[in-house]
Amino acid sequence: MNTQPPHNQPRGDRSVQANGNIEQSLLITGDHNIAVFQTILQPLPVSARGAVQRFITYYTDNVFGGRDAELAALDSVLRDERLYTLLVAPTGRGKTALLVHWVDRLLQRGDWRVIFVPISIRFGTAGEQMALEMLAASLADLHKDTAQFQRSDRSPFSLRAMISDYLHRPLPAETRCLLVLDGIDEAVGWEVGPLCVLPPGSPLKIVAAARQRADRGYEDWREHLGWQPHRTRAFSLANLDRAALIALLKAQGERLAALADDPAFVAEFKRVSEGDPLTCNLLIKALLGNTLSPTDLSRRLPGLEAFLHDWVETLRKKRQESDAIRELLALCAIAYGPLTSNDLSALAPTVFSDQSVIVDAVHSDEVARFIITVGEHSYVFSHQRLREVFLERIYPPTERERLHRRLVEYGKAWWADRRQPLSEYLRRFWLLHCAEVGEWDLIREVVSAIVPTRDGSGVEQPWQTARYAAEGSNSGYIGDLERLWGWAEQRGDLELALRCALIAASLRGQSGNLSPKLLVGLVQVGTPAGKWSAAAALEHIALMPDSKRQADSLQALLAAGIALPWARALEVAQAIADEEARSEALAALAPHLPPPLLADVLADALAAARAIKWDDARARALAALAPHLPPPLLADALAAARAIMWDDARARALAALAPHLAATPALDEQFAPTLRRLAQRGRPELLADLRTLLPWLAALAKRRQPTMLAALAIAISETGQCWP
Repeated sequence: MNTQPPHNQPRGDRSVQANGNIEQSLLITGDHNIAVFQTILQPLPVSARGAVQRFITYYTDNVFGGRDAELAALDSVLRDERLYTLLVAPTGRGKTALLVHWVDRLLQRGDWRVIFVPISIRFGTAGEQMALEMLAASLADLHKDTAQFQRSDRSPFSLRAMISDYLHRPLPAETRCLLVLDGIDEAVGWEVGPLCVLPPGSPLKIVAAARQRADRGYEDWREHLGWQPHRTRAFSLANLDRAALIALLKAQGERLAALADDPAFVAEFKRVSEGDPLTCNLLIKALLGNTLSPTDLSRRLPGLEAFLHDWVETLRKKRQESDAIRELLALCAIAYGPLTSNDLSALAPTVFSDQSVIVDAVHSDEVARFIITVGEHSYVFSHQRLREVFLERIYPPTERERLHRRLVEYGKAWWADRRQPLSEYLRRFWLLHCAEVGEWDLIREVVSAIVPTRDGSGVEQPWQTARYAAEGSNSGYIGDLERLWGWAEQRGDLELALRCALIAASLRGQSGNLSPKLLVGLVQVGTPAGKWSAAAALEHIALMPDSKRQADSLQALLAAGIALPWARALEVAQAIADEEARSEALAALAPHLPPPLLADVLADALAAARAIKWDDARARALAALAPHLPPPLLADALAAARAIMWDDARARALAALAPHLAATPALDEQFAPTLRRLAQRGRPELLADLRTLLPWLAALAKRRQPTMLAALAIAISETGQCWP
């Protein structure tokens, strides 16, 4: 089932946390532990991980039941010799909920590796760039190729080629893998097409789900995906029968379980819902929220259309009573993805003059049943079918075009000035609204115009500059360029096609080697087009071909006090190829990481340090890690330091580790040879080292020679007098 409960409405003995910061939570709301889904979430780019986690949370905690037969039928897919399974059903039939719960079962069993790529408008994963990156990153992880993926060109064109390459590789030994593509019909501004075609005899299996449309049924979708009939299994999804409806009701808590034992109620529930999962979902929430009583069912007409008719009429009245509700519903209905409160304020400044106005409108009883909050202050219809019904019932085609043009004008206002940051919604969807109303001349200008910079220092392509500043790569801009390029080819505009080709070739030939100092400047000071985001700087570092430059750049950002998206920073550091550079980067990152990330990071950093071939470099890495290591890892670091063959390097490593192992008597035997080596560097250096060794000295004095510290003070004074 596919809709979100009202914010103030309970579901049985559990409640839905629609607005929580799920990315910071260890548990999925309800009974499902997020750890079950870690093998799916962990390989994803950080930009996608939070969205997919919210997606999983939503569907695992929503109304579901009565699908045991379908879950068993999906299990049989794994034993089928055919490579592909295609689930095509009308919207609202419960395709996504079924697949999420099936994947949950598979992950708990643990005998299949699962890659899950949900393409969802509501949760912000419907764009080409994000969807292809999710799939490519997951396949790279499957083939233990993450480091190479991190450094690759991630334009849509390159990602498609990369995905095809991964799908044609043999699977790792003793691995069975299932790829699940959900919502391929929700792709915004692009087509999935023959993206996932397997070679004959591939051990990989693919399950895809798509909405049945008037212009595209099962055969059309199969041909669209490039799947051969004899290798594809058709999977249908019918409405719920009486037994399934009873099971669904019983799964919702004691109150509805009691009603499920009443044959008269079940008969009415079946008549009104017609077994349609989305209608069942809405009816159950209305029953639990006390906006519908069991006796009210007998007075209702059957079907979703009848249920939504009452809702639309209610909202029509609400629209007349409230400007805020009218604008919220109109803008969410026409939008291709979630709109933030800043977007809404910019689109309707007189109505949404304050954040509280938006919150009040969203939490209005009727609105809250169908508009959900995703992320932080971002709003979207809870289901595509509800959005479409509302849009079609309320707004005729001319009104829809007017709404599209409002969003086009929103983007034009930014384009005319370009001093303010580009909103995420405009960056992802503005050009799609332009295409919807035929504003191709504007798209041509935005994507291909090269103009003088505002400070007169050179020229730039402003849209590329803005996207790069936000994203740290050219992949998003190249996707826009390819769309314009395709339009030019369709029209036979060779002049524009040549221009697009030259831009694309120029961008792909660029080096990703900004100096660390310049990278810091781009974040702190910026360019005439605006400052770079910290996230964009990290993406740029990820693309650098030189490991030392990557580590130096990451350390420069940290030294400048720039707050980074720590999970993504960790990914970038862990993907650095050279062990010494990776160890240095992880050591620099360690003090800034939240505790849940820290333990694994330090273990990885120590492993990288121990793998360094050169004694001097290995000693430096161990010394950098020393202040951050917990006791178990300190013992490993001590063993690594003792194994260093070059005496000077071993002494430096032990000196760095000593203060953190002061309570360890086993280290005492190393003090004398360490002191001898340190003394060879000169008195100023030795005095500096002794300050570092002070905890060790204090521990030694306590354990062995109580007068040692006093004797040391006298010796320092006397030698200073004798040899000033």
